Amino acid sequence: MTTTIDSNFAACEALRLLGPDPENWVSDRPGIDHNVTIIGGSGSGSTFVFALRRAGIGDVTEIDAADDEAHAGVWLTRARMRTLRTPKNLPGPELGIPELSFQAWYEARHGAAAYAEIDRIERVTWAEYLSWYRHFLGIQVRYQTKLVRIEPATGFFRLHLEVNGVPKVETTRKIIFANGVAGTGGSYIPPVLADLPRTLYAHTADAIDFEALRGKTVAVLGAAASA
Repeated sequence: MTTTIDSNFAACEALRLLGPDPENWVSDRPGIDHNVTIIGGSGSGSTFVFALRRAGIGDVTEIDAADDEAHAGVWLTRARMRTLRTPKNLPGPELGIPELSFQAWYEARHGAAAYAEIDRIERVTWAEYLSWYRHFLGIQVRYQTKLVRIEPATGFFRLHLEVNGVPKVETTRKIIFANGVAGTGGSYIPPVLADLPRTLYAHTADAIDFEALRGKTVAVLGAAASA
């Protein structure tokens, strides 16, 4: 006799006992496309989507300029550390529902003993968890949707977007920025480097060819380092 263990069983039961999402209590307004627009399709943005849904706020959209899930956020792109810097037991996107936590997800797939052995969460594993969280909760991210400009209006905002390269205007009541460095003004290049040829330096947000640097000596914030 073969027994099949569903790794999502506990999470499914938690949602069943939590009950259906509340109905949208926000009144419709003519000419308004979204109640909330979330800029950024990684972990924080998806957590906001789930939190708003459970609060009974409908017509929420989440957009990201990246081509797809693998290129959204930092965990599979510009983040290059092997493990997360934060302790593994800090609260995360689960919003107080233990069965949606990283620990529950990891133990359901690898066992409690395996979770106990890890000190810090591996970066790629964290990205896998966030992908599961997004898909399990049915959170839809509109990729290839770039925010170009925000135009304030009376009681709402006009969002000037590029959707698959095509200009489009949408309206929203509220905006949440969950796009990390881009939401704080983008990458910062110190003035001391501004006049250097762009080929002589790289920002951590850039795609860096580390193989091309192998065996060379590079400067990292003024300190010499061997690549």
